[in-house]
Amino acid sequence: MFSEHEFINNIISKYVVFNSIRDDVYTEKGLIYKIDGFQLSYTFSFMDLYDLGWKAVISTVSDIISKGGIPSLFFSSIGIPKSKLDKLENLIEGIADAIKYYHGKYVGGDLNSSDGSGWIDIMGIGLSTCNSNKDIDDGDVVIISNSIGYTSLVFLSYVRSWNIYLPKKVINKIRHPIVNKGIVKIIEKYCTNISYSTDVSDGLIVSLYNIVKRKNVTVELKQIPIDPEVKEMTDSLGVEIKDILKYSGEEFETLLVVRKSVVEEVMREMRKYGLNPIVIGEVIKNENSEGKNNVLYKGEVVENTGWDNFLGWF
Repeated sequence: MFSEHEFINNIISKYVVFNSIRDDVYTEKGLIYKIDGFQLSYTFSFMDLYDLGWKAVISTVSDIISKGGIPSLFFSSIGIPKSKLDKLENLIEGIADAIKYYHGKYVGGDLNSSDGSGWIDIMGIGLSTCNSNKDIDDGDVVIISNSIGYTSLVFLSYVRSWNIYLPKKVINKIRHPIVNKGIVKIIEKYCTNISYSTDVSDGLIVSLYNIVKRKNVTVELKQIPIDPEVKEMTDSLGVEIKDILKYSGEEFETLLVVRKSVVEEVMREMRKYGLNPIVIGEVIKNENSEGKNNVLYKGEVVENTGWDNFLGWF
């Protein structure tokens, strides 16, 4: 069976504009375009349609902001079964409130009936603040905007029949995720010194492998940025780091690949916007290196793991 990522790379890539499939967004003439979505069945008992509307917008906003874009215009495409029509406005309200939070405009879209659980897709258009097209250099440093792991607790609890206690803080990370707007300011200010950026939505390792495959490099991890509070909880439950990484996703943090000469300056600036940046690795750009186009940790290849819309967690 094809994975989602294999299908994109092997099939869809044959029919789209060259190279646009190799990134999370499409950029042209100063504008950034992104569409994202999911089935309405992708939810939990503590979430309602308002929460799903909010999260759908954030899924699109995350990609735009992580490329240095200012979210501007939004369209929705919704398929909903007749049994949920009385709750449709709740979904729309969640969409509208999330767009309003990012000072964008909700300008319309499409509404369909659905025989299944339904779906939601959000298309966003943003204004690009950084149009520089750079190559990743050997020695560039990989920074993540914040530590990760809270959403892993939700997914781990789900696959374990909800036997892991979830504090309110953890639940809210899934219900109402937020992408820090300050990321745009960072990318705009350090545009010429940031060689690549992407968001973390399907899992940290998935995002890192997207970098190494798209840019033909290796990333050597120096540390795994699991939040200490999460690490303490998972250690008490006997959960290994590999499982935290496997069941991560919807973190909506940003990975920045930055020139080594400005790393400390960039991190100081990020902290001004309430971020807690962490240096997690370094780029190796050597055509003859063992482990080429891989993610390495302590000299070993890290297996690609995370979420795939066809396979589920892999």
